Amino acid sequence: MTSNSSPKTRPDKREILAQAILDGCPVTELAARFVAAGYSETAANYEAGRAVKDPLFSAARRVGNRVGKRDWTLAIYRRLHAAEAGGDRTVPVIDRIEPAIFFRHFHHRNRPVKLTGLVDHWPAMERWNFDYLVEKIGNTVVELQGQRLSAGDYELAKDRHKRHIAFSNFIQALRQTESSNDFYMTAYNDTVNKQALAPLWQDVADISLLRSSGGQDGFFWIGPKGTITPFHHDLTNNLLLQISGRKRVKMVAAYDTAYMRNHIHCFSEWASSAEMAAQDKDAPHIWECDIGPGEAIFLPVGWWHHVEALDHTIGMSFTNFPYDNDFYADYPGETVF
Repeated sequence: MTSNSSPKTRPDKREILAQAILDGCPVTELAARFVAAGYSETAANYEAGRAVKDPLFSAARRVGNRVGKRDWTLAIYRRLHAAEAGGDRTVPVIDRIEPAIFFRHFHHRNRPVKLTGLVDHWPAMERWNFDYLVEKIGNTVVELQGQRLSAGDYELAKDRHKRHIAFSNFIQALRQTESSNDFYMTAYNDTVNKQALAPLWQDVADISLLRSSGGQDGFFWIGPKGTITPFHHDLTNNLLLQISGRKRVKMVAAYDTAYMRNHIHCFSEWASSAEMAAQDKDAPHIWECDIGPGEAIFLPVGWWHHVEALDHTIGMSFTNFPYDNDFYADYPGETVF
């Protein structure tokens, strides 16, 4: 058999080997990979034979086998979780949950839950609207994520999108915007906003599920309808709470990470759950729920989530649970998967 590809147009042999390893290609099919890439049968057999003798290739195959074993183990959890749910794979909703129940059945078991009745006693639930916020904060300079539509990687490159603006001008922009994903005050802007928005803490009280330090433990999220936080997973357990407006939260379980196209750090290449379902026959189950004023959702560490604002929103998030929430210290870093 002869090849129609010249050495200049066919892929480099190292690229072929690397992709074969990533795909879990059996050694017996390695030569076929080279033939398919445009190498002659003679050259393909030679390269395949040389590869299996290469210590680096053997080591890479062992790493691949270990990853495969871990994916198999996680798939067991996927099947058992589905069996336990008995076909009902929706996010449960619990009003005024007892802390012992929350930690035993959700926090410690790494499962999401929508919670109501946690902050009915907060003055913020009655007070926080745009007029009140401007009255309290005025022209104090705050930080937000801006010009997000100028780049597709706005979530990865959050430092590049930091902008500073008088709070009153930020609220004016919100009033004049019907829907946009171009600007958004997020938890990532907390270093500046913790102090800038300090007057609002008088309207916030304790939450029974959280450890109070007597300080400002939460993070602010304020933005227009249409803001999107793309699929990613956090490195802590999180409680996402709405004060005003609604958000739609779509989640994928941590045990389905192998299906999430985790290309770098904690981010996914999937733009939406619809794209995921259309392109991947093994697309994982999507857990979805909306949260509105006074409602919260527990986002377990490692669970992938995509959040879209259905209205102009004012919200907060918290990580100060009374149990160890440091899952970052031994995180492997910005590994490309």
